[in-house]
Amino acid sequence: MYTLEFKTIFAYAKDKTDEIEILLSAANSFSVKINKQNVESFNYADSKGIGVRIVKDEKVGYAYTEKFDEETFKLIVDEAIKNAKYTENDDVVIMDNYPENTNSPNVYSEELDKVDVVDKIQLAKDLEKYAKETDKRVFNVPYAVYADGKSYSRIANSKGLDKEDTHNYAYAYVGTLSEENDDKRMGMDFLITRNFNEFDAKKMAKESVKKSTDLLNGKPAESGKYAVVFNNEMMATMLATFSGIFNAKSVQEGRSLLKGKVGQKIANEKVTIVDDGLHPDGFSTSAFDSEGYPTERTILIENGVLKSFLHNTITARKDGINSTGNGSRGYKGTLGISTSNFIIEAGEHKEADLFTKHNRVIEIVSLQGMHSGANAISGDFSLGAQGFLWQNGKRMHSLKPFTVSGNFLQMLSGVEAVADNFKFDMSSNGASSILIKELNISG
Repeated sequence: MYTLEFKTIFAYAKDKTDEIEILLSAANSFSVKINKQNVESFNYADSKGIGVRIVKDEKVGYAYTEKFDEETFKLIVDEAIKNAKYTENDDVVIMDNYPENTNSPNVYSEELDKVDVVDKIQLAKDLEKYAKETDKRVFNVPYAVYADGKSYSRIANSKGLDKEDTHNYAYAYVGTLSEENDDKRMGMDFLITRNFNEFDAKKMAKESVKKSTDLLNGKPAESGKYAVVFNNEMMATMLATFSGIFNAKSVQEGRSLLKGKVGQKIANEKVTIVDDGLHPDGFSTSAFDSEGYPTERTILIENGVLKSFLHNTITARKDGINSTGNGSRGYKGTLGISTSNFIIEAGEHKEADLFTKHNRVIEIVSLQGMHSGANAISGDFSLGAQGFLWQNGKRMHSLKPFTVSGNFLQMLSGVEAVADNFKFDMSSNGASSILIKELNISG
């Protein structure tokens, strides 16, 4: 696809640049939100753009356009050459015709693209309907949403690389507000999939209501140190919040608390963290990254020992190693590094077993303030939370909102058990429920 566009840019840039890379992205997305069985919002959007990255006299320049005509394609090449003159970054950029990835799973479902919009709207309506019918304490369903999307990307460079990829996805979520004795709590359930038949509106609605009503009538948490279980969704949230410490650029610039720790034990031996660009169930799975470099499964922490960081070709060259296939940029942006399917590998315990290992355990099922309450450079965090008190393996009661605080690395060292209930969130971060030996709780 878009062969003429690429030929036009390459032909014009041939004698003007030393190297050039073209990145094209095209996407469409749909979403519908229901309120009182009426469509509150209905969005369908298309986007398309081309970005170029050029090397001229060892300087790098970028430019992009969303207008597709020959004159504009020539203009962005000229703009990128002009921008390169003012580049102060001394990073060496060397493009190449990177090999194909032969083991990448299929991430596009033709059947998903065929689902009728009427069925999509009905799913969202059913989420709201079943949530309201499930429990009389439900007084509002502020979120009953279905959304899906499809994206196409193509990258080519002057060294002969030319790759393309298409993927799609769908997700739905329902948020329920329940009230009893002037106590109001929110519960949320979601599913992301490429198979529309996996959506079960009644099941999702009931789970959302249960999460909401279980939290009602909470008692104050006594401040102190507790063993803590983060459920699988909140553990994925914690992992995502501190993902930047594994970014090689941050490490090289001294902005990661992991600098100088490769080969050291930095977590309990039960902890293995990987970034898997080829995960068959991941929603950031792709055969190549934003440089066209093959993606892979990168072990970052193995049995507690720090093994690697996430690299693009620039940071990898500085460290004298190969890229991990985590180069990242949109057609509008410059090259960076990002996670793909970022996960803590599942353990062997049943989730219920995690609550039997201490007399008192606090289960955390909701976190707030991730941006303001977590310092990715120091690893310290102090976050608003909701959850339950367990005693002797039995859930006693919910807790009024409280604060959980600690340090991310110390938390990883304090892992005592990892459950087998692995789950991805909607941003391709995944985890199981995990028991931490001790964290600070403030009621």
